[in-house]
Amino acid sequence: MEKQEYVSVKQLAQELGLDSSNTRKYVLAQGFSFLKQRTPDSRGQLANVLTKEDAEAIKALREEQGFTGNAVANSAEGWFYIVLIVPELDPLRVKLGFASDARNRLQAHRTVAPTATLAKAWPCKRAWEQAAMDSVTRIGCQLIANEVFQCDNLDALIERCESFFELMP
Repeated sequence: MEKQEYVSVKQLAQELGLDSSNTRKYVLAQGFSFLKQRTPDSRGQLANVLTKEDAEAIKALREEQGFTGNAVANSAEGWFYIVLIVPELDPLRVKLGFASDARNRLQAHRTVAPTATLAKAWPCKRAWEQAAMDSVTRIGCQLIANEVFQCDNLDALIERCESFFELMP
């Protein structure tokens, strides 16, 4: 019987240019499952591993999805988004932020706010996030906590975002 070869999440993460946590989330989101195995890089502890075939399939899938080379560099680009947290209760309470994938980020918000809605998203670089947030919330928005704002006028906020991102390269 041939011995099965395994690839640890840590090893796959290094090959993809991601951290282990994001690699784990990505693998699960793509429908793959882990096995538990002791590995040299886990100091004898059980670690999440994939078969060599699954690891190769994941690398090929990422390439098909447009992730080439070092994904860390790619993660600097994504989306600046406005999410209506509980639109049925307060349509002017919003969450602003940056995400590499706005739709996936909305799904994450829905784990605590099931009716959350994506109001709008703009192509953005991670480095712009704080400047965008400071710029678009300076008028008519009050910080509640952790990128959550109470705004006077959602249309005006969206318009300020449109203006901000039109200026960016």
